[in-house]
Amino acid sequence: MHERGALNILLVVLAAVPVVVTIVNFALARGNHALQVDVARRQHAIAEGAQLARVNQLLIRQIALAAIRKQDRQLHALLSRNGITIKVSHTSPAVNGRGG
Repeated sequence: MHERGALNILLVVLAAVPVVVTIVNFALARGNHALQVDVARRQHAIAEGAQLARVNQLLIRQIALAAIRKQDRQLHALLSRNGITIKVSHTSPAVNGRGG
């Protein structure tokens, strides 16, 4: 009779293993989903940052061209205060009136 009781306990423990594994799997899946959401958010921020960097470059270039064309000291000073130096090239199509 003692063997039968031990066998019953063993069978109950073995039956509980899939339940425990299922609960652990559920918890890991929720954690994984949270990580995936975080990675997607960061990836979006990186992509958006790259787009904004391109827009920033174009905006700075247009401000610099306007400062050169109009000989605007205030725009030169604004760019200088922000660490941007303007180098005038005599072959620049945007400056000599043939483009831009």
